[in-house]
This record gives sequence, structure tokens and C-alpha cells, in this order.
Amino acid sequence: MLHLGDCLDVMQGIPDGSVDMVMTSPPYNLNKNASGGGNSKRNYDGWYPDDLPEDEYQQQQKELIRGLLNLCKGSVFYNHRIRYAWHSRNKFRHPNNLHHPIHWLAEFPLWSEIIWARGGTTGHTNGRVRLADERIYQIGKPKTFHDMGYTTVWQIPPSRNIGHVCTFPEELVERCILMSTNPGDTVLDPYMGSGTTGVVCARLGRSFIGIERDPDYFAIAQARIQKAQADAITNRMREATQ
Repeated sequence: MLHLGDCLDVMQGIPDGSVDMVMTSPPYNLNKNASGGGNSKRNYDGWYPDDLPEDEYQQQQKELIRGLLNLCKGSVFYNHRIRYAWHSRNKFRHPNNLHHPIHWLAEFPLWSEIIWARGGTTGHTNGRVRLADERIYQIGKPKTFHDMGYTTVWQIPPSRNIGHVCTFPEELVERCILMSTNPGDTVLDPYMGSGTTGVVCARLGRSFIGIERDPDYFAIAQARIQKAQADAITNRMREATQ
């Protein structure tokens, strides 16, 4: 089931305890006017709005997680990253010049922290080591756990953009779903984007609820998920005749 709208509004219509797992990656609130260094002023054309005052953003994320924990019987998998905030292009500054997800997640029942070693580097060093990882926080005890042998460090290359400026790889989503759900379970993604979580759910035989407020991204996700569902039906029919 796909919903076009703001996640905090749509979630009010989803019954508490009706979701088995949440998998999501919210906008990171990068607050960037331009990048490239020196005289380069490349505007972030094509990006979604991503420039809330940091305190407002963190309160919004807390409200989201509280709502997700009410809807979800299992774990909420929440992908985010450390953000340096020292550069003048960052609209809203913080005294310690660094925004860490733990700043707003500390009040929630964190079950595990996974380091996504995505490779590559992010940003100019300016005397700092380069960022090459993101974090996946598992919030709340899982309803189901399948021991897949994973450690707390996942080396998975980032995905190519598929009609979206920030996508995360299917392998990352697949690992979370396989270890925390059973076939037929329902997975929710309140920031559906281009629909990667829904595509993986179709392939793995999980039900999916996706929410996206941008009509263009919603259309991309809808097409990708419909194709993945059709492919899954074809594959099951082929297996049944073998």
C-alpha cells in the first residue's frame, strides 16, 4: 500500500501494532547552499527541501520515531549519518560543529548500532578525517530474529541514483528485512523515496507500506515496486513449473 503525503499525517491513519518492522532513511537536513569549495557555487538543484533549523529537525525526528514505535511490533531500522557543520554553507550552526544521530536518539531503546562502511569519502577535510560511513540504528527489540551471521560493520557499496538524489542499496535493506521478519510480514518505510524498500519487500515476499510526499519520487517508486511485484510473480510461477 503506497501513500502520497507527509509521513506524520499518514501515520495517524495506520493502526498501532499493525507493522512488523520499519526500514527507513530520512532526509539528513544537510542545510547546504552550495558545495565544491573555492569559488564553486553549485546549487543543489533537484534536491528535496532539506534545510530545517537543526533543533526543529531533531524534534521532528523524535516525533517520527515515537510514532513508528507505536505502529511497529518489532524494530525500527533507521539509517542516518554524522554531519560536520563547520562550513559557512551550513545555514544553521551548532556549538560543537557536529551533528550526530545519537543527539536525538539517546532517549529511545536502541537495540543495536550498525556501521555501514559505504566506501568513498564525503566532504572536504579541512583538518578532519574524511567520512566514509553511515549508521543504521535498530530501535526496539525485534519481534523476530534470524541469525544471519552479520557483525556490526557492513561493507556495502552505495547504490547508483535511480531518479533520486540519495538512494540506499538493496543489499542493506535486504539484510535488515531477512534477519527481522518472516515471509508475509509487513514492512513500513515512511520516507519511501524511489521505493527501494518496497522493491526488496516484493522480491522477499513481504507486505509493504510506503509513504512519500514528493509526487515525482512517488511516481518513480510506484513504477519500480509494480515492476518488482510482477517480476516476483513471474519468478514464483517459473519455480512452480520446474
